[in-house]
Amino acid sequence: MRNIALTVITLVIAVLMVLSGFIFYAGMVQKRTNAAVNWITNSQNITNQVRAIAILDYKSTAGIKDHLLSNGNIPLEEALLQDSIQQALQHLSGNRHNTASQQGYLQAIQKLLLQRRHTKLQIVTMAATNPAKAQELVVSTAFTAQTDSLRDLVAGYIQAEQRELLQRNNNDSSYTTWSFRVTLIISAFLLILLVGEARYIFKLLHRIKTWSNQLLKSEQTFKRLAEEAEPIIYKSTIHGFFTYVSPRAEELTGYPNTTLVGKHYSLLLEDKEFERLKTFYLQQLENGDEYSSLRFEIVTRTGQKKWVEQLAYLLTGDNGRKEFECIVRDIDQEYRKEQHVQYLQKRLEAILDNMPSMMFVKDMPGNYLLVNNRFMEVMGVSKEDIVGKTDAELRYPWVERYAGMSRKVMETGAREKAEETLTIDGKTFHFLLTMFPLRNASHEMIGICCIGTDLTEKTLYLQQEKEAREKAVEAQKSQETFLANMSHEIRTPMNGIVGMTQLLLQEKALSPIQQEYVNAIRRSAENLLVIINEILDFSRIKAGKLEVVSEPFNLREVISSTVFPLQLQAREKGLVFNVRTAENIPVELLGDAVRLRQILTNLIENAIKFTPKGYVTVTVTLVSADKNNSGVRIGFEVKDTGIGIPADKQEVIFESFSQSHKGNSRDFGGTGLGLTICKHLIDLQNGTLTVESSPNTGSVFYFELPFTKNPFPRLHQQGQPQSSSPALPLRGLSVLIVEDNRINQQVAYYTLKKGGCSRIDVADSGMAALEILSTKSYNCIIMDLQMPGMDGYETTRAIRNNGINTSIIALTASALDGERERCLQAGMNDYVSKPFEKEDLFRKIQASTGNSNDQGPQPEHRPEPAKHLSNPTGAGNNTPPPAPPGREEKPPISFEFIHQAVAEDEVKIVLEELVLTMPNYISQMRQYIEEKNWHEVGNLAHQLKGNLGFVSMHEAVQLAHEINRGVVLDNNYEEISRKAARIEELFNHFKPAIEAHIATCP
Repeated sequence: MRNIALTVITLVIAVLMVLSGFIFYAGMVQKRTNAAVNWITNSQNITNQVRAIAILDYKSTAGIKDHLLSNGNIPLEEALLQDSIQQALQHLSGNRHNTASQQGYLQAIQKLLLQRRHTKLQIVTMAATNPAKAQELVVSTAFTAQTDSLRDLVAGYIQAEQRELLQRNNNDSSYTTWSFRVTLIISAFLLILLVGEARYIFKLLHRIKTWSNQLLKSEQTFKRLAEEAEPIIYKSTIHGFFTYVSPRAEELTGYPNTTLVGKHYSLLLEDKEFERLKTFYLQQLENGDEYSSLRFEIVTRTGQKKWVEQLAYLLTGDNGRKEFECIVRDIDQEYRKEQHVQYLQKRLEAILDNMPSMMFVKDMPGNYLLVNNRFMEVMGVSKEDIVGKTDAELRYPWVERYAGMSRKVMETGAREKAEETLTIDGKTFHFLLTMFPLRNASHEMIGICCIGTDLTEKTLYLQQEKEAREKAVEAQKSQETFLANMSHEIRTPMNGIVGMTQLLLQEKALSPIQQEYVNAIRRSAENLLVIINEILDFSRIKAGKLEVVSEPFNLREVISSTVFPLQLQAREKGLVFNVRTAENIPVELLGDAVRLRQILTNLIENAIKFTPKGYVTVTVTLVSADKNNSGVRIGFEVKDTGIGIPADKQEVIFESFSQSHKGNSRDFGGTGLGLTICKHLIDLQNGTLTVESSPNTGSVFYFELPFTKNPFPRLHQQGQPQSSSPALPLRGLSVLIVEDNRINQQVAYYTLKKGGCSRIDVADSGMAALEILSTKSYNCIIMDLQMPGMDGYETTRAIRNNGINTSIIALTASALDGERERCLQAGMNDYVSKPFEKEDLFRKIQASTGNSNDQGPQPEHRPEPAKHLSNPTGAGNNTPPPAPPGREEKPPISFEFIHQAVAEDEVKIVLEELVLTMPNYISQMRQYIEEKNWHEVGNLAHQLKGNLGFVSMHEAVQLAHEINRGVVLDNNYEEISRKAARIEELFNHFKPAIEAHIATCP
């Protein structure tokens, strides 16, 4: 082996020498090559500079000739050219690679250029006094000879430079050639050396191979014996390192035998077991015992523990070294089988005794085999009193109940469940008893087991949860009642204040100072109403009852109506107020205009309130739009130059009853709920709200809201006359006011009187109203809801029970959700919230009484909506003709015709009747088609054709026309069912559009 090592070292040294030689050769070649490249580049530069001298001299001579020929018109550049020539000469003189021959040429060139410069100076000087003489000098033989001499000197210099370059390249080529030859010779010598050493190594390897084959045969014989033996055989050093392991070791340990070789036997033992084995085998070494036997537990590769029995032989080799040769047998199954029964029994008893549930087990004769600790604890018995006995031998109250369940389980073979409540030592327990059969492997019943699950905590939790839920509902009702009462108690006097100020402002006899006082009262009342509304809105938000709606509205109108009063407020404060709305925003949208106004009003009012000077700017932009532009996202920015908000307060301002500065509530007023409500309203509409601000520089509030573009906007034709409210909209009407508050009575009385009512009576209670109505009749009744004794609901129901159908309009200060629905359910016709706007009250009185003009209390004649819908061929132009087929340019539905054919105030009624009756018509048609009652099918199709024509649903009209024609004229009953289904599909598809348009109708 030593000879092989020396040979390998020699080979490695030879290879390294060859590599070093080639690396040295490559480095020298690279160095020579770089030097040659630099020399060639420098030579090229020198050649270019010498040629540049000749070119510059030629330009100089040519310039003098041109100057002479043009009689001095062409200017001379002689000085500039001479400077360039001198610079080139200086650069050539500084070339450190010039040879002696090149230096001679260079000196001759400098001398000749000096002479030519002197001659050119004479010619230039003479050109001014004697041009003819100057021309003779230029073309003279001497001057021409100088030019030729300069050309020859430049050529000589260039040739000398080229000769020098050629000689250097020849030297480099010779050096490279000799270096390559030397390297080849050295490489050939080393190659011969490598071949010789390789041959020597080959002979040694052949000899080693022969020895290894002989050893391998002996080792294979031993291994075959070890592998065929069922026990595991291994060898190890006296220090415990494996030197050989039979393949069967993997079956026992999980480690391949090749992995175990070289490892210490502690790999398979826990620390405690390793210390025991270490002590045992050290004792064997000290005693010199030839063999020993020991049982111990090993740890497999998977972490599993197995018991083995090992027989260890202590062997001494020829070289005097000792080693262990061991035989290992797997005894895990038989060892564990001995303790299996006892092990399982102890574990099972421990599990059952520590279960939180009661448990007992009985055999088929009814003997108790097992009861756990929880059963004994709850029942107050001991194991000795129960185990081994039957129900007949026990005298406890629970025995009979459990015996009955046991009999049912044995009879049916199914489980039984029962709930039981036990009171033990004054404490109540709730259990769920589950009794089920025990079966063996043959599915034969061998006993009964009962488990009682403790539901005490769960039952108590459910009871507490129920009580908490009832309290929460009660608290919610109390809150709603409190809000209703507070709203009524606050809004009732506020109604009087607002109403009285409205009446006072209509009086012309007020002096300017009085009008100013009244306006101050009105503004204070309006501010108080804002605070009240904010508190109510906040309460609705906290209760989760504030909802947003999706109704058609005009964005520009909403923005304009919202900012107009705020703009006046800003101007009164001396602020510059600007509103910028992007032109690309769709104006006809679907959304909650009321909540948008509320958000804008809050943010703009805050900006005005907290801006002592400067400006407030509102910017509205289109943030994004989907592909068909039906869904848009609009951004609203409110920017001011106010007091600003510190960075640490920008999150606090959105909390309820919070403001950015401690003195804001005192200095500027407000509840601190405005921004909280804005945040919740924007979140409800899936929008976002951000703020950027710094103290004393202003704030920027920016929010985005999603809207849907209104697919069916109202068409307002130019030149169409606008309806205007009459001067006395309630002229000739008689009204009964049922109101217990004196001030509200006066407000309502004078408001209705100025509206033109001919007779107004007042009742201060529900009973008084019933007495008056027993002798008088009215066009309308204004009903307050909250009155002592009989409230507005009870009074209304009593009026309706007496057969009086007079229109009743609720007038209340309550602001709770669902108030309108409760009013309608009680029999009222409409609902007005205090403090009311007189225009709103007048409009609802007109709508409920049918008095939409100034003709008196009698409502104008209006035909029944059903007649419009069921008379497709009636007189006049009220019936739309069926849509002609093939008009693809028409929209699938249009409301233009119905606005032309029906009075504007009847459009909504007709459309509502259409939505209400169409499902019945379609259902009847399906029934008639199933009955093959074609006559009625034709009649219904005829009606559908006229009804659907009002909304220009062309495809459905055409289908109804085809059904009618097929039944009446052609007797063609094919595809009638399909066409009827298509009509139903079209109506259901466009029904939301009709309902959306109904919402836009007045």
